[in-house]
Amino acid sequence: MKNPEEVVLAVVNSVLELSNEGKQAKAQHILPFVYQSVMEYPHILWNNVEVWKVAKALLVMHHYDMIDEEEDELRMIQIAFVLCQRAIELCEKDLENNREHYFNALHTQTMLLTSCSDYFADTIAELCSKTVLSEEERAVALRLANRILPILSYNVVVKIDDAFENFNNDTFLAELCNNFELEHPDITPKQLDDAIKIHRMLVNKYLELFK
Repeated sequence: MKNPEEVVLAVVNSVLELSNEGKQAKAQHILPFVYQSVMEYPHILWNNVEVWKVAKALLVMHHYDMIDEEEDELRMIQIAFVLCQRAIELCEKDLENNREHYFNALHTQTMLLTSCSDYFADTIAELCSKTVLSEEERAVALRLANRILPILSYNVVVKIDDAFENFNNDTFLAELCNNFELEHPDITPKQLDDAIKIHRMLVNKYLELFK
């Protein structure tokens, strides 16, 4: 009999295959199992480099607009972000044997940051503020967060560029990098370093969901 991790991974693989083939209805039929499993047991596949696939399946679920409650969807995206980070860190321990998973984990995290940016902005605004905000201050903090988010995405893309020639021939990543550099020609090393720190703060904040 298969253990729970094997079952979840098998279902996730099916979801990703069906999604890639454009078979949305079939993918939607089995996605609730993935969602329920991960929301109840977020640590499932925690020590498996393929845990990024769970994050990708949750991202697919987001794009299919399958979650009714905004709070539930927010939690799902935040968990997906951490699962990508977990896969990235596992792969970096043995990069030679996990290059494909490393690329896919970084790619999925980039997709989360770019296509779900609104879901991260509130947390960044909170992390960058040390006091309870008035409505006006909150608006300013959110504008700051929305300026920081593209830098977070860019830093992940830079990691991909460092590890893979020509962004592993991925057009989306190449265009994302090119557009960012055109729009931010004066980006400073300090801004990049600050974004790395905020990235880590996001991970640590969302890890609270795994307790």
